[in-house]
Amino acid sequence: MISPITVGLVAGSIVLVLLAGGHWLLAAIAGLVVWLARVFIATRIARRINALPHRIDPFALREPWRFFVRDALQARNRFSEAVADSTEGPLRDRLGEIGLQLDRGVEQSWEIAQRGQQLTDTRRLIDVDALTRTRAALADGDPRMASIDAQIESHERLATRETGTREQLEALDSRLDEAVVRAAELGTRAGAIGELESAGNDVGEIVRDLEALRQGLDDVGGER
Repeated sequence: MISPITVGLVAGSIVLVLLAGGHWLLAAIAGLVVWLARVFIATRIARRINALPHRIDPFALREPWRFFVRDALQARNRFSEAVADSTEGPLRDRLGEIGLQLDRGVEQSWEIAQRGQQLTDTRRLIDVDALTRTRAALADGDPRMASIDAQIESHERLATRETGTREQLEALDSRLDEAVVRAAELGTRAGAIGELESAGNDVGEIVRDLEALRQGLDDVGGER
């Protein structure tokens, strides 16, 4: 609304009207019209960008979080190939439904890994070794001691949450790999629709567990 480009366009339109001999009121109206058009176009563009699917980029993260996202993507790609190779019919339709669940699982893994990276980055901002050395040099009753203790405790909470998130995501990733391999194998067998239903339910349960883990991290909002 007040970006340099917007201001420049509005000012330019006013100057052009005045140079053309127009009344100042006409110039003000022209400026208002340009401003409204600029805001309208920018808003439409922003909405279209927000409507686009989020790009999942494992390499935007560091290990171990990168590994979890990359592993989930590879599982989804292997499953997509299995669906493409399957014969048209009820079996392939069910595989397609499982694929949609798997897409949700990959998205959840990406969200969780980003939260995990945030936990790691925040924890590393707290230099526990330096704080411990400083604390050891303080005299009893020094008012700075309480602040140092609070920072060390914050580091411990972040480390605990980071470890728990990593272990849960690792376990869910492993379960997802197993379920995907099983579903893909059943997709090669005619008449395995009943067993495939069970495999699909397993994928759905894992995705729900991933969503629960992600929601738990959202509720905390990343301790700092």
